[in-house]
Formats: sequence, C-alpha cells, structure tokens
Amino acid sequence: MKLSIRIICALLFVQLCFAAPNSNRYDDEDSRENSIADVEQDTQVHQFDLLIFTQRWPITACYEWRETGKEHICGLPTPATVWTIHGIWPTKLNTIGPAFCNKSAIFDVSQLSPIEPQLEAHWVNVEKNKPDDSLWEHEWLKHGTCAAEAIEQLNTEAKYFGQGLSWLEQHSVSAAFATNGDIKPGFNYSLPTLNKALYDYYGKNVAIECFFDRKTHQQFLNEVRICFDKQLQSADCDGIVGLERIALPNSRVGTVISNCNAAKPIFYPDAVPKKQEEEEEEKEISQSDRDVVYETVYEISDGKTEIEVILV
Repeated sequence: MKLSIRIICALLFVQLCFAAPNSNRYDDEDSRENSIADVEQDTQVHQFDLLIFTQRWPITACYEWRETGKEHICGLPTPATVWTIHGIWPTKLNTIGPAFCNKSAIFDVSQLSPIEPQLEAHWVNVEKNKPDDSLWEHEWLKHGTCAAEAIEQLNTEAKYFGQGLSWLEQHSVSAAFATNGDIKPGFNYSLPTLNKALYDYYGKNVAIECFFDRKTHQQFLNEVRICFDKQLQSADCDGIVGLERIALPNSRVGTVISNCNAAKPIFYPDAVPKKQEEEEEEKEISQSDRDVVYETVYEISDGKTEIEVILV
C-alpha cells in the first residue's frame, strides 16, 4: 500500500514538473488600450457600462509606433491629416475591460469585404511591421467579441466595424475642431482650448489622450475618446481608468478627462517628426553649404572689368 502511494505521488510530481506552461497568445497586446491583465474569463459574465469610440490622430500614432521600437516602421493614410478609428471598446466604469470575451472566436476578414475599402481609408493600421488587417483582427477579438455578447447592433464583424464607420462620419474630431475653435494641425494648443472645442461640439465630456515624447519632453495630441451607452446614445466618459478628471483653472468647464499635462502646450502635429539621425544629416548638409568656398576670377575685356564667380 505504501509503495503504491509513493508511485502515485512520484507520477504526480513528474507531471507537475514537465507540464507545458500555460501560454497566452494575448501576452503582447497593446497595454495602452482599456484592457485586463487576466483574460481567462470564459465562465464569467462580461459586464460593461460604456462603449468607448476612440479616434486617433494617425500622425501621432505613427510617431509613437516608430519611437517605441528600433525596427518599427509606420505608414500613414492618404491624406495623412484625417482622424481615423482605433476601436470601439466596451468598458466597465472605474475598472478596465472586459476583453477577449470569446476565446473560440476567429477573425474572418471576408465578412468585411463590402466595407473593406472604407476600412482601409478610415480604420487604418499605421504599424507597417504587421499585416494590414492585424488591427481589425485585434479590435474584433479583444473588444468586438465583448460588445457582441450584449448589443445586437454589434454582434457580427460587419456590424461592429460598420458602426465604427458610421460613428466616424457622424462624430468626427476633424469636424469638431473645424466647427469650434478652428483648431488646425501644426500648432500648439492648451488643454482647455481643445476640451472646449470638443465639449461644445459633442455636448458631452469626452476624453483627450496625449503621447509624451521622453526625448523632447513634448506632448502630442494622440486620441479623442467619445462614449456611448448600450443603447448607442452619447454619454459622458467619466470612469475611464487611466484618464482621470483633472482641474482646469479659469476654465468654463472646470475639469477635463485626460492624461495630458494641463500646464504645458499640446502639439497637434501636421507631419511625423524626423528621426534624430535625419536631423543630424540635415545639419551636416547645412554646415557644408556654409563651408562652400568661392573663387573670384577677374577678366579684362575691352577695357571693362568682368567678374566671374566660380564655385570650388
């Protein structure tokens, strides 16, 4: 009896030691999105309160992608100066997630064939190191599968992505900035100025997200997040983790939902900033232009002096 118990214990010990680790295919997902650390929720009810419709400024998104990896290559839509879609994210107030609600779900890009040209123009993947449809796959598996559980209007790939296109047409940040404040790319703006333009246009509290460049200590306008309830009606974006309400002194609104530094200007770029090595090359070329030597040759012709300048 004792021998059999020892054998069983030994076998269990071997199984524990040599069991394959529990790998997670979502380990490397974008940590900046509203997400959850533990995606093993198959037996839970995936409750949420809001849908966050996130528009991104592709120039900033491109710059951020390029700066976060030496091998990262970014690409822009044509034209580049248009707000594009990042995703529709079901979110529980004052927490994060849910995400990856259906582990058996697959992404079938063929379901998007009727709207694929529009997606290519308006739901753009700036991360050119990845397949063109990788952003769509990521958004559907991580966020779309959660929206599909609770909202009939979003329960298929075609509906989920089609709703994003519809919301972009109705609630474009480009339109908000053009209508209120005439805010244009290429300039710095204060957080109250941006917030006022958006609040006046949408009539709701939206969230403004900045990207901070550690090299230049500059902050770039990156994303604007608009919220909807489960009936797809506009709602305030309170309760988004990571984008808290901050005070705006001397502002009519008083507070804003943001991660931006309200004491510093926010740059709304009109082009992707150049890499450091590109700037150094331009400086070298400029210096070489200043170092050009000119040789003056005098010629006498018919009693008149003619001057010819020769570049050497």
